[in-house]
Amino acid sequence: MMNLSAAILVGKSTRMGRDKALLELDHQTFMDRLARELSICDEVFVCAPLGREYPDCSLRVIPDEQQGIGPMEGIRQSLRHAAADHVFICACDMPFVRREMIAYLAGCVSPDFDACVFRHGDRIHPLCGIYGKTALPAVQKLISEGRYRMMDLLSSIRTHYVEIAEGGFPPETLDNINTPADYARITR
Repeated sequence: MMNLSAAILVGKSTRMGRDKALLELDHQTFMDRLARELSICDEVFVCAPLGREYPDCSLRVIPDEQQGIGPMEGIRQSLRHAAADHVFICACDMPFVRREMIAYLAGCVSPDFDACVFRHGDRIHPLCGIYGKTALPAVQKLISEGRYRMMDLLSSIRTHYVEIAEGGFPPETLDNINTPADYARITR
């Protein structure tokens, strides 16, 4: 596999009401599950809001410099701090992401694209994708303009959309666990 960094993005978890990275599934936190799967990458780190610390986690935590702008800041910090030229970005609330998905997506990376992200039909998953450092100028420009929508980013860079089914992965591997109802559904 290519030289690849990986970043787990932690947000405010407003809808969940508690830190989603610390939710448990099968006796393991979402953070630990993702760290295990992302360990096929050359480095794995966490990007989190300022003040979020994970003392039980062995991963380096990079704090957001700009607060309240969502995942765009996590992507900016990921691209700024990654050792590799490409970073697999994953939201902390996606506990079903598997290493095979990362390897498959890495095989789709090309100098022709700034990002490769999964989609399922019409649903695009910008927080499960590989971003090249070539996307950093566009990220910084959007932030300076106060535009924080992920779709604005994807439309302003050369994005390759990879259908999840083409890799033989079930669409449920892209599920985000955003609310207490979502969490209850997967822990039944």
